[in-house]
Amino acid sequence: MSIIKKPPATMTREFHLQEPASQTLDNYARFIGSTPDRVIASALGFLLWKGLDFKRWQKEQRKPSQPAQSTELKILHIFANPIR
Repeated sequence: MSIIKKPPATMTREFHLQEPASQTLDNYARFIGSTPDRVIASALGFLLWKGLDFKRWQKEQRKPSQPAQSTELKILHIFANPIR
């Protein structure tokens, strides 16, 4: 088993940015000596993998879905079997 792993595949995506964000992105990339693509990938990685609320939501999405009993059926069950 290798210690260094192959980097994930790169996909091309297109996004529209408002002018202030676009200029700031370019400036930040120059500041760190990198590319705007790398800045966006790192920022999204930070946002998507570190966000606790998103992690919780994503974990919920992975759970096998259980058919929820409808409220209508619950009400019918209560009326059909009243507590005596």
